[in-house]
Amino acid sequence: MALVKGNELLRHAVKNNYAIPAFGFVNLEGAKAIIKGAEEMKSPVILQTTQGGIDYAGQSQLAAIAISLAKESSVPVALHLDHGRDFSYHEKALELGYTSLMIDGSTLPLKDNIKATLKVLELRKDKDIMVEAELGLIGGKEDDISEEGSEYTTVEEAVEFINATHPDALAIALGTAHGFYTKEPKVNYDVIKKIRKATNTPIVLHGGTGVPLSQLTKAVKAGVSKANFASELKQELINGIMDYMKENPKAYDIRKIFKVGIDYQVKVVKEKIKAVGSKNKSWL
Repeated sequence: MALVKGNELLRHAVKNNYAIPAFGFVNLEGAKAIIKGAEEMKSPVILQTTQGGIDYAGQSQLAAIAISLAKESSVPVALHLDHGRDFSYHEKALELGYTSLMIDGSTLPLKDNIKATLKVLELRKDKDIMVEAELGLIGGKEDDISEEGSEYTTVEEAVEFINATHPDALAIALGTAHGFYTKEPKVNYDVIKKIRKATNTPIVLHGGTGVPLSQLTKAVKAGVSKANFASELKQELINGIMDYMKENPKAYDIRKIFKVGIDYQVKVVKEKIKAVGSKNKSWL
């Protein structure tokens, strides 16, 4: 069984100077593409679901897909709840076998964010289940929620937050945003370095879609230990399907149609894995 605890992945990434690639999925095709790409690159990987994805497909159903694929995978796989704002999703996630959680209290005042983070940390019984927190609003569009990003997370805020909560990893506002960019993003490497050094906490990069691959690589060198991707995978599934239908307008066999979409997604997964340095880092 290749389903592993989130902190097992995190420790290995920190020790070996790479970032865990984490990809969002909402269906079987997306999950299969992520696992296939990771296996071809011999990379550890995180499958992650958001509340929006869960509301669409069902948390039990997505967990069943991820766990069944992980059991047959040749690389280490963790199942992560991404942007879990409602406590009930965390409770259900642990019940279903998720091995990693993210409490997103970034829209809350600092004191309330601390309380929400501590509540999730206290919920887990197994300390190897990773708990990621977020400090500093990362803008853009996540699921159907649009938000304006704030300025970069400050070192002072990060130190106060970490001293009060001690999560396993921290997502910060470092110059990226969820969804697609209208102009090229600029990752602030100094913010990453300073917060990583001041807190001794692995940093998470959200909004990886559209970030130039060279910036992803530099962000990992600066202190990022987990990098998230989702929107680009959704887009590539659709692009593959549309390209197939243009050439085969009367096609109806969804197995053949979806296969092209999966292949398009696999290419994206592999290029992100290479950029974050996790290629050939599987220990299985």
